Amino acid sequence: MSSNGRRTERAYNYCPNCGQPLQRKTVNGRERPACAACGFVYFADPKVAVSVLLAQEGRVLLVRRAVVPRIGYWALPAGFVDAGELPQETAVREVREETGLEVALNGLLTIQPIANPDKQGFLMMYRGHVLSGTLRAQDDVSEARWFTPGEIPWNDLAFETTNQVLRHWLQESAEEVLPHE
Repeated sequence: MSSNGRRTERAYNYCPNCGQPLQRKTVNGRERPACAACGFVYFADPKVAVSVLLAQEGRVLLVRRAVVPRIGYWALPAGFVDAGELPQETAVREVREETGLEVALNGLLTIQPIANPDKQGFLMMYRGHVLSGTLRAQDDVSEARWFTPGEIPWNDLAFETTNQVLRHWLQESAEEVLPHE
């Protein structure tokens, strides 16, 4: 574990360039695995994930997870960014892969730490809208469903970040129907 309580990524034990054992060395103000023989330094890159809040006609789209972590719990459509892919491209791809829907993004909602302690990094949460497609669960979800505010399965949400963004959506939705002075 790191000093902030988050689990750290596994590092190399041996240099991937020359095969010599790595030693802990302070580089750029942080202790990192480094090779005394060839100078290689292991920099743990963060994982980048995205999720998409899709709402229409007063309902929000959630998917039931069929993968670790939190199998069987509800979340927003989400996934990890692949190398060479922009987060916005990942968001659209993940919604398509998990739900069969084609979407467009309306903007970035927030950036949060990834909830999975085994995947150190950050989650970029987008807002989007449906362009086309037929809703069906596929890929790594077992169910995809639209929920009214009263139907949201609060006790079965996979992550605190999902809970937070849904509560923000509900607050925004309530403000839209209140008369403005």
